[in-house]
Amino acid sequence: MVASEWAYVLGFLPKDFARSAWAQGALLRRRQVDSASDLLRLALGYALCDWSLARTAAAAEGMGMGHLSDVAVLKRLRRCGSWLEHLTSQLLRQRAAVGALPTLRLRLGDATTVSRPGSQGADWRIHACYDAGRGCFDQFVLTDATGGESLRRYPLRPGDVLVADRGYAHLDALTAVGAVPAHFVVRTPWNRFAFQTEAGEAWDLLTFLRRLPDAQVAEAFVQAVADGGGVGARLVALRKSPAAAEVARRRILREAKRKGKTPDARTLECAGYFFVLTTLPSEITADQVLTIYRLRWQIEMAFKRLKSLLRLDALRARDPALARSYLYGKLIGALLLDELTARAQAFSPWGYEVRPTDL
Repeated sequence: MVASEWAYVLGFLPKDFARSAWAQGALLRRRQVDSASDLLRLALGYALCDWSLARTAAAAEGMGMGHLSDVAVLKRLRRCGSWLEHLTSQLLRQRAAVGALPTLRLRLGDATTVSRPGSQGADWRIHACYDAGRGCFDQFVLTDATGGESLRRYPLRPGDVLVADRGYAHLDALTAVGAVPAHFVVRTPWNRFAFQTEAGEAWDLLTFLRRLPDAQVAEAFVQAVADGGGVGARLVALRKSPAAAEVARRRILREAKRKGKTPDARTLECAGYFFVLTTLPSEITADQVLTIYRLRWQIEMAFKRLKSLLRLDALRARDPALARSYLYGKLIGALLLDELTARAQAFSPWGYEVRPTDL
């Protein structure tokens, strides 16, 4: 970032960002790096610019912080994780305060994985929620690879509509969404739930799907049952085109071959259909429910932008504490870039927008 614009960038941060650096244990000593502002510049340089520790140390000297070794930079960045997580949370809270409207919010939930250098699998998982109406992320949660996908990770307001893929179709989380009360539109595997009618009688999903006419949306009101509990929902379904069904079956067969397994015949049959569960009221038609689900691609594209433009998946740190600081630095950078873009689009004669003093 250009030095002359740094004060402007700081204006996007929470008022207490300097004090929070002490409270979160990021600033324990003032040798060379003697302010939260300087420490944040180091963290963003390392994360956003993908500088090496040695390059970050050289940049610190160039910015007038004095001489720092790469080991000194490493120690400071390793202590930043909790503070950067706090700043990410505060920036998202500011965004929610500005954008809160007394209307339904369409929110898209998903997660992406990041691997450390040399790893053959996922080491970190970034859980996110994307506000489709405002076109921006409004929630980030960073976990290690054991942190599973769950709708419980996303704070909800009454009336929110949460859209997610089949990995989020878990009864406890769906029940929690309804208790807010909020709504969900969630894709589900064919074998995740047992289904019943509203009267409590067994209801067969495959029988329903086989009766679907071509190119027409149908729905049924069901109870999705698992582990002794259940949730009432509308199951909205559509028969796929032959080409789309064939692509899905090939993907299933390819994945089964990679794992040395034989796919269930019912899995291959269900690949010919698309279906979701939703608690949206019947005023929202079945066709509209599917249109809402189609918007889920927005969060996938947002993740792709983070990875292609900010190189979110270019993790170079093997040390867990340093990796955590790196990833939160990337997320803070993404939020700041969102704000800078929004200000650029909202023209002001003086060149920037003044932040309200009550935020």
